[in-house]
Amino acid sequence: MKTQRFKMLTLGIVLLFAYACATRNYYLAPEEVEKGAPEKTLIIKLNDGPEVKLRSVRLEQAKLIGFTADKIKREIDLSSIQSVQMKKGDYYLTALGIGVVGIAAWLTIGMTTAPSPPPSESCPFIYSFDGQHYVFDAEPYGGAICQGLERTEWCGLEHLRETNGLYRVLIANELDETQYTDELKLIVVDHPIGVRVAPDAAGKIHTFAQPLAPLSAVQNREKDIFSLVFERDFKVWESRYEDKPSLRKEDLREELIFEFAKPRDAQKAKLLVNASTDFWGSRVAKEFLTLFGNKISDWYLDVNARGPEFHKVMSWYLREELYLLQVKVETPSGWKPRGIIYGGGPFVSEDKAYVLDIGDVPGETLRIKLTPPTQFWNIDYLAVDYSEDTEVDVMEIAPASLGAWNDPVVCELMEAKDDRYFIMPRTGDSAELVFPAPARKPGFDRSFMLKASGYYDIHLEAQNEPQTDLIKTILAEPGSTLEYALRMYEVGKKGEAKRSHK
Repeated sequence: MKTQRFKMLTLGIVLLFAYACATRNYYLAPEEVEKGAPEKTLIIKLNDGPEVKLRSVRLEQAKLIGFTADKIKREIDLSSIQSVQMKKGDYYLTALGIGVVGIAAWLTIGMTTAPSPPPSESCPFIYSFDGQHYVFDAEPYGGAICQGLERTEWCGLEHLRETNGLYRVLIANELDETQYTDELKLIVVDHPIGVRVAPDAAGKIHTFAQPLAPLSAVQNREKDIFSLVFERDFKVWESRYEDKPSLRKEDLREELIFEFAKPRDAQKAKLLVNASTDFWGSRVAKEFLTLFGNKISDWYLDVNARGPEFHKVMSWYLREELYLLQVKVETPSGWKPRGIIYGGGPFVSEDKAYVLDIGDVPGETLRIKLTPPTQFWNIDYLAVDYSEDTEVDVMEIAPASLGAWNDPVVCELMEAKDDRYFIMPRTGDSAELVFPAPARKPGFDRSFMLKASGYYDIHLEAQNEPQTDLIKTILAEPGSTLEYALRMYEVGKKGEAKRSHK
């Protein structure tokens, strides 16, 4: 009884304070901290004055652990914290408190009021050693939820630095899944100074000597989004259900049109895109898998064998544009598909190159259209470059050792794509990979990428009977997935509203 009175008293204090500071209330539960609460930004004010903004925060013993905007891992003792603010979407909720008392109150409130966090299963987390710290830098092959969907991805490593003639990379499983890595190599690219490089979906390295930002960028023919996409600045374009005046079926997809200057005789354009799938996509993917219930293993077997279910899911990915986004170019005969943006993330977005055929586009303007589903994509930057690729030196390096976990067998497992996997079955599994640094080419700059092949198996409680009719509808009927995702959202909001009034 005393415990309950304490909870109610603390709830009243925080609600009173929150009412003065926020327009909407959201309480963070302990399990949300422990699982990372990745979609939230915590603003932590320390006893000595400064503020620290962290994402993907979790609670371990007497510390909050998370990542800064620069993806640097921080560990903060609870005793050094004065107060915590939680940013969710475009609003804040302040948890009032001093030191450990403040955090305890914050967690106590969450215990009885907070909804469970959305799942964020994605893929391995890759950390680059920058000479002082391991920095969260990449998360390859997102969406490869079984062996039949295994793929190879090339991810930029922006924070990697040479230390004593070596490059060090950490691969870690920090999610509730089993991760299978078939190949993992470091790609070292020496290129002219001032020239940007990015891989395409097949791993070919393209150069961007004169990337041009859009002349204009418009959402749904009226909203100017130029300021969000003209440079890579982490001010991303995104769309949210709550920002929609209505939520009809036809309102569940956006239309983004970008105009670029174009040389009159250009035959191709290199499109440079920095985009990622949203956390919502991870949640919908997991919910979709739960529909198979106790038959999920049968579905996996058919997809892995490239049977009918494999072709259904690939067609579904492309048609609904949940994790593959079609690039369309305006021609005299209408909008024509000319490429596919592969989804990555949701924690880290990567620069990717896409070569577009524009030989049938007349004049001096190139118009590109994207139609992302609402709440599924984030876009930071788009540019085009019409120059020919310049010569670069590309070196592919296999891991030489495993640092503190030195095991030559593990290195062998990851040195080639041969269906021999390095498996991380448990949350917390990791391995440090060490790569020898090749000599630099004089007068050139150096960039790094990780070539990673693999897949992951999300841990599910597969006990119920499969919802066969709903699965068929989602996979076969255009737009049904977006309606299903909206129903998920609406159910979640109703549940949140009920809990907040208790």
